[in-house]
Amino acid sequence: MRRGLDLWREGCPPWESGGSLLLLNPRLAPVWRNRVLAAEFPDLADHVWLGTSGTSGGLKIVALSRRALEASARAVNRHLAAGAADVWVNTLPLFHVGGLGIVVRAALAGVPGHYLGDWNAAEFVLKAEDCGATLSALVPAQVHDLVAAGLPAPERLRAVVVGGGALDNGLRERAESLGWPLLVSYGLTEAGSQVAAARSEAQHEGWLPLLGHLEARLDGEGVLELRGPSLLTGWMMFGQDGRTRWEDPKRDGWYGTSDRAELRGGELRVLGRLDDLVKIRGELVDLAALERALQGRVRSGRVALRLTPDERNGFSLRVVAENETARAEAQGASEDVFPAFARPESIVTATIVRNALGKTPRY
Repeated sequence: MRRGLDLWREGCPPWESGGSLLLLNPRLAPVWRNRVLAAEFPDLADHVWLGTSGTSGGLKIVALSRRALEASARAVNRHLAAGAADVWVNTLPLFHVGGLGIVVRAALAGVPGHYLGDWNAAEFVLKAEDCGATLSALVPAQVHDLVAAGLPAPERLRAVVVGGGALDNGLRERAESLGWPLLVSYGLTEAGSQVAAARSEAQHEGWLPLLGHLEARLDGEGVLELRGPSLLTGWMMFGQDGRTRWEDPKRDGWYGTSDRAELRGGELRVLGRLDDLVKIRGELVDLAALERALQGRVRSGRVALRLTPDERNGFSLRVVAENETARAEAQGASEDVFPAFARPESIVTATIVRNALGKTPRY
């Protein structure tokens, strides 16, 4: 790595330290980690580099300037009306933009920020109660864990931003019955964190107000494009073929996401990722929509869809359920949820593997 790009390790303050930082997931496979540490990165002052999944099983290391991260943090603070009386509790890993974003928001507002470390639902509630937390952020898998444990929200908590994936309506309703003040959001690493977020718990119809620091438009295929001060400077691509390259994916300042969306006025509705669209027997299938519909019928645990390449049909589907009761519920709902041409080949009970932000692979 070029001189001046420091590898951040647990215990080093990721914002007050200054300079340029490389934040790597400690669970990154050694072969990828070694390649990243041996690579020649562009000499960019005052940047933070964050790893995210690339295409074809590769790796992307996204470069975000400190000014970009601060622009995002200011916009989120304005949206949440975060002030001097607030206290953040952070459940998200600091090597992801969601966790790092909380560090920056707290620092700019001059308010306390408490880091939980490894996720544990009961410990999170205790931590939030002990520090008097008013603000936090979760991913849907963490919301599920809180609901499964029947844990009520701490009294002072006034807003919990939920990102990192779609939140099932049934899960949201069960969480809100326990007092969790959930605000659904949409964001991505390349935009420095949040792009749009609900203003209140009442916003459930899918339309989210855009934060004021970004412009949004749709390309000819209905894919969301963004422009604004929180966008990435560029990224390093590490391919399976061993090649490494630096590129700036923006065009005339606009960054093309991989998300299909709709826009109306200052609001955004995300329809799903391009990656979630596959053809089965010649028919286009939205995997995310199917998974949400199935999860809405399964109350006893999490379920996930898996893809298997199929020479004749393109792909076949499997359903993985985290326990036997959830598997039985998925079995009973499958005929209603799945079209005949895309019925799952099997519905099995197995551990649902997820990454640090609760996202699950399709393969």
